[in-house]
Amino acid sequence: MTEATREIFGNIPPAEQHIFYALAFLSLAVFTAGLLRHVVRWMHGTVDWNVPAEELPKRIRHAFDQVFTQPRLRRASSSGMTHLLIFWGFFILFVGTEFVAVEHDTPLSFFHGLFYLVFSLAMDIAGVVMLAGLCLAIFRRYFLRPARTAGSYGSLICLLMILGATGFLLEGFRMALLGSYWFDWSPVGALVAAILKSFVPNRETLAAWHRGVWFFHGVVTFGFIGSMPFTRAFHAIAAPLNILLTPMRPKGSLTTPFRLEQLEAGESVQPAPLTLADLNWKQLLDSDACTECGLCQEACPAWAAKRPLSPRNIVLAVRAAAERQAWQAPVEKVISPGEAWSCTTCRACMDACPVSIMHIDLLVDVRRALVMKNQVEPNMSVTLTNLAKTGNAYGMPEEQRMVWAAGLPVSVKVDRMAPGADVEVLYWVGCAGAFEERGQRVARAVATILKRAGVRFAVLGPEERCTGDPARRLGEEGLFQRLARENIATLGKHGVRKIITQCPHCLNTLKNEYPVFGGNYEVMHHSEFISQLISEERLKLMDPAMAQTATYHDSCYLGRHNDVYDQPRQALAAVPGMELREMPRSREKGFCCGAGGSNIWFDLDVGTRINGIRYDEAVATGVQTIVTACPFCRTMFDDAASNRGGTNRPQIRDLAEVISEVSADAV
Repeated sequence: MTEATREIFGNIPPAEQHIFYALAFLSLAVFTAGLLRHVVRWMHGTVDWNVPAEELPKRIRHAFDQVFTQPRLRRASSSGMTHLLIFWGFFILFVGTEFVAVEHDTPLSFFHGLFYLVFSLAMDIAGVVMLAGLCLAIFRRYFLRPARTAGSYGSLICLLMILGATGFLLEGFRMALLGSYWFDWSPVGALVAAILKSFVPNRETLAAWHRGVWFFHGVVTFGFIGSMPFTRAFHAIAAPLNILLTPMRPKGSLTTPFRLEQLEAGESVQPAPLTLADLNWKQLLDSDACTECGLCQEACPAWAAKRPLSPRNIVLAVRAAAERQAWQAPVEKVISPGEAWSCTTCRACMDACPVSIMHIDLLVDVRRALVMKNQVEPNMSVTLTNLAKTGNAYGMPEEQRMVWAAGLPVSVKVDRMAPGADVEVLYWVGCAGAFEERGQRVARAVATILKRAGVRFAVLGPEERCTGDPARRLGEEGLFQRLARENIATLGKHGVRKIITQCPHCLNTLKNEYPVFGGNYEVMHHSEFISQLISEERLKLMDPAMAQTATYHDSCYLGRHNDVYDQPRQALAAVPGMELREMPRSREKGFCCGAGGSNIWFDLDVGTRINGIRYDEAVATGVQTIVTACPFCRTMFDDAASNRGGTNRPQIRDLAEVISEVSADAV
């Protein structure tokens, strides 16, 4: 018995082998030309990206995980499994084909013995896996017809089906014609060979058909390779590249298009992208990487509320404009103002996207352009004017920042921060906690909890300014940086290192965006700190008067932007008699209240209200209390409850209010 192997070009005359290599060269040339066409298009965008060497290992690990395990697609049940089957089947077949090329065209030789047997089995399995995935894809796309699916990948699916089917047919003809002692290691090929021999017993006919199928399979393969840069199959190239090149900055931070110091020094800067050519090259790569899967659209609260925004469509609009070479098109003509202002920056689209497209950056860039061109609604202008004049979006005098503390008992004394003060943490009250009536109640609850736990804390009082989150999300980058600079100077004067805040937006800005400007602090949300106090037994909880049922709403800026999911639930679970019921969409899949992206400060008056959708979902749990951990989420729930009316409705309370009621003084 001879050693297990096979002739690579068995039954193929030299002339046809020459044609094979000519087609291979032609397809690679066309592929390269198409790829360069995309690269040239990307380079029309601004190039300002630099990869620090220390980031490379992290980037490679992240890209490897996203490409080969596809965790975001796996959340999508059937579509995730479908894509995984197609991907892994195709990937193994591709690698196997490269092994064959290396064996035939280089001095290396390994295509024999055990390697060949395992290779044969692996290729058979991979072919079956890919065909199974393609069959599932056909069933989903043309029979189940999911609403989020856009357009059609029909031609690509058919092409891959042809490649897979002719691959098995080619293997069957080869085995029927040339024979093998190793049929058990190519079970599908052996089955096809047996069927072919029963219908085509003549060797000459088998040989002729083998050459014909071989040539057809080769033409289809090289046609597929050459066409990739010009079809939707290009996402197989662009998506891994896009994932690898995604910036490693904190999830909750936005880009910094310029520094205020540059403007003050009279340097020439581009504060916002005014035309398509002003977009970053990575945003153009994003548009090519899009698979049009619709997962971003499915997760988007603006789309659910019938606002004029589809995260998928804005990316495709950029792609279409780039393909038209419309480089001087104003960005607000590519992505409309209605689309830009509809976004709540909740990050649901980005967390759902399997190829790491950064929709929020794109939409905020359009907002920046609109602000530069003074194309903002009057209520947005009022918010920005208030921030500029008074340091808060409410337009309230700074001397009223301590009014909230007037309602506290004498035992809960709140000190102002002073240089050298012996404090454990700075309590960042935030504008809602200082000026909004319901927010003031939460601020008093937080202060009460801190005192009862024996925490040494202080506040900034009139020295505190808005962190600048509303300005930055509205697109007024200069105003944001001015507020950030003032706050960083104040915090530096007092030597602040640790901050707690009840507002996820303040948390996100202080923690994730201030470091770019030199403000580095340990920042915790009040839910994290309260949970820590309970676990350390610094805060004692008493039995409430009666058992409670509650559902917890995940704030987008606390959850998806900062990955704080467990601590609020742990704090609530520590309350004696508390029963927590989760909403269908919770944690990473939580649904936005509608306030983010500064939407709390303006009303588009388009579609249905996002907060109403979320409120109804919370009420459907049948609980007594809806618990929030964000002043804006609470406001949006209060508004939805008021619009719904009725008397038998759940209370809407901040986590701090719930814990404050059942906490006891430290012993």
